[in-house]
Amino acid sequence: MDTKSLKGKKFTVLVVPSPNDRIRRYEISGRWIRWGGAAGLVFLAIAGVFSILAFILFEKEARMIALQHQSRLQKEEIVRIYRRLQDIHSTMVDVAKLERKVRLIMNTTESNSSNVALGLGGPEQSVAPSVLIQKGRRGMEDLMTEMDRQIGDIEHGVLNQEESLAGLKHVIQDRQTEWAFTPSIWPAHGVVTSRFGWRTSPFGLGRDFHPGLDIAGSMGTPIIATASGTVSLAGWDQGFGKTVVIDHTSSISTLYGHLEKVAVYEGEHVKRGDVIGYLGNSGLSTGPHLHYQIMVNRSPVNPRRYILNRF
Repeated sequence: MDTKSLKGKKFTVLVVPSPNDRIRRYEISGRWIRWGGAAGLVFLAIAGVFSILAFILFEKEARMIALQHQSRLQKEEIVRIYRRLQDIHSTMVDVAKLERKVRLIMNTTESNSSNVALGLGGPEQSVAPSVLIQKGRRGMEDLMTEMDRQIGDIEHGVLNQEESLAGLKHVIQDRQTEWAFTPSIWPAHGVVTSRFGWRTSPFGLGRDFHPGLDIAGSMGTPIIATASGTVSLAGWDQGFGKTVVIDHTSSISTLYGHLEKVAVYEGEHVKRGDVIGYLGNSGLSTGPHLHYQIMVNRSPVNPRRYILNRF
């Protein structure tokens, strides 16, 4: 239809509400029809544009949400890897400390490689990785640099510790017999209630020196020899009650006091792990416990130095 031909024309619209009502008549100018059509087209065009924009925005928002979720998962994984590096570092330090302890017991030269492992540094900064990540790109760069440094330290430490442990293995193999007669384990399961050194006397006598470890436990708990040796005492001691003393070498011996029952005899040869008695409350004691003592050249030393395992 030619819109120009509508300009001078008028159109009549009849509205019949119902058969009984009067017919209503409306006249509409052709100009208004033309303007209405144009307005309708403009409205449809604007609505189409807005629909397209809304679709694009929704799609971008969905993509942004997906990227944010992926970024959060990646950051969580980075934090997990960082913490795992810390765990590996701590384990390496524990192994190096254990090696140093074994070398001390074996009275062998300390390895420089072991010292390198103990000297491995932790993070140079004390800021938590989650905090660094929140700082944006710069924080992520700092965290990745720190992780690279730690990975390098761990690789270096592993190589050195491997070399050191290989050397210690040869030492132990060469001195295997000596190692069998050297105390190295806990004598019983329980709770340490008194450590080696000066303490407040449990009998109210002020300060006194405690020459061993007190390990509290249930009556009848098995007591085991901490190294191979020969039983030199299996009987009563005025202070420690029922007691077992084992001579391991010419210079090292162990004492197990306050037993409920002695399970060995004097002159008997025992091996590490053999049951030699049972935890009790005999002698001067305030409750069921084992008094464990190590003597080197007849002088008491801290038993902790000679304990490598855990309860």
